[in-house]
Amino acid sequence: MKTYFPSWLQQTAILLLWGLVYYLSGLISLKFDDPNSAIAIVWFPSGVAVAAFLSARWRDYPALILIFALASVLLDEAWQSIPLFLTTLGYSLLAMPANVLIAWLVRRFSRPNDDLHVILLWICATFVVSVFDALIVGGGYAFFTDQPVAKTISNGFVADVTGIFFATTVVMGFVNKRGPRAALAWSTRLAGLALLLLICAATVFIFDYSGTWLKTEAAALYFALSCLPIVLTMMLSLVWGNRGGSIGLLALGAIVIHFTDRHQGPFFLHGLSFTESLLLALSYLSATALLIVFVRVLRRSTTRFNPDTGRLAGNGILYRLEPETGVFSWENDLSSLLGAGYPAVFDTVERVLGYVHPSDREKLRQHWLAPVQNKHKPLIFRIKTNDDEWLTLVDSGGVAMSNGGKRIIVGNWQASHYDLAI
Repeated sequence: MKTYFPSWLQQTAILLLWGLVYYLSGLISLKFDDPNSAIAIVWFPSGVAVAAFLSARWRDYPALILIFALASVLLDEAWQSIPLFLTTLGYSLLAMPANVLIAWLVRRFSRPNDDLHVILLWICATFVVSVFDALIVGGGYAFFTDQPVAKTISNGFVADVTGIFFATTVVMGFVNKRGPRAALAWSTRLAGLALLLLICAATVFIFDYSGTWLKTEAAALYFALSCLPIVLTMMLSLVWGNRGGSIGLLALGAIVIHFTDRHQGPFFLHGLSFTESLLLALSYLSATALLIVFVRVLRRSTTRFNPDTGRLAGNGILYRLEPETGVFSWENDLSSLLGAGYPAVFDTVERVLGYVHPSDREKLRQHWLAPVQNKHKPLIFRIKTNDDEWLTLVDSGGVAMSNGGKRIIVGNWQASHYDLAI
C-alpha cells in the first residue's frame, strides 16, 4: 500500500536534500584546498546551487538561498564563534546572487525546445557572471582582508567556473527526467556496468601509475592516455543516458580528486606548481563534463519525435470519451505512461482535468468537448504524475465518431520530447 505524504512535507524534504548535496560537495571541494589561498581553487557547491535554481520553483528560491548559506557556514565551522558566524553567513549570502543570476538568465532567455541554445546560454552566462562575481565579491574580500587582489580574483573565477561546469552537469543528469522513461534492457545494463568498471580501472591505472617508463620514455603517450576515461564516460552516457553520464562523471571525478589530493597523476609535471597542476586536473574534469553535456544534446536530437509537438515514437495510450456523460474508456494500461495508481481515477473528464496543469485545463476541455469533426489536431499539455512532477504529453485525438447512435471521441496520449514552461 502506497503511503502519501503532505506536499509541504515532500517539498521540505527536497529542499533539505539540496542542502545536504550542497554540503557534501563542499567537503569534496575542500580536498582541493590550497593552504596559500584564501579562496578554494574549486567550489562544487556553486554548481549544485545553479542546478537547484534551474530545477526549483521560483517561490523556493529564498529557502534555498538560506539553506545553502547555512551549509557554507557549517563547512567553514564558523558556528563555533558568533562574530565569525555572522561574517561567514554574510559572505555566503553575497555569493548566492551569482548562482541565482546564471539560472535566471538560462530560464529567461533560453529558446523553448532548443537544447543546444540552452547549453550555449548556460556556458556563456557562467563565464560572464563568474567574471563579475570574482571582481566584486572576490575583489572586495581581498581588499578588506589584505589578500593579493589579482590572485584572489583569478582563484574565485576558476573556482566558480570549474565547479559549475562539473557539478551542474552531474546533478542535472539525475534531476532532468525529460524524454522516454523506458526501462533499460539487461544487456544494456550489463554493457553500462562493464563501461563503468572500465572507467574506474583505466582512471586508477593512469592516475596511480608509479612507474618511470611512461613518464620518461613515453610522456606524450602517458598524457594522451588520460583521454581514455573521457571516451569511456561518453560511451556510458550514450548507453545509460543522462544518469549514466552523471554516474560516470562521479566515478571519474572521485578518482581524479583522490589521486590529485595525493599529488599523483599525469598533471603533476616537473616545473609546475601544485596550484598549476590542480588547474590542469580541474580543466580535465570540466572539459569532460562539457563533452558529456553535448553528448546528451546529440543523443536527444537523434530521438525520433514529431518536430511540431515533440511526440515520441510509439503507439501511446488509446482512449474513448463520451462527451455527453464525460466518461472515459482506456484501451491500454495508463501506468506505462503515468505510473501506477491512475486507471481507477481517470474515468471522467473532471477527474482527469484535476491532474492537468491549471494553464492547460481549459484548452484540453475545449479539445475534447468541442472537437472538429474528423479532423486531427494534436494538443500539448502537462499532467501531474505520482511523483508530483509535470509530465508533458500529446493528445493526438479529438476525432468525433458515431457508435450505436452515440457520439464518441477517440484519442491517443503519448509522451512528448518537449517541456512546456511552468
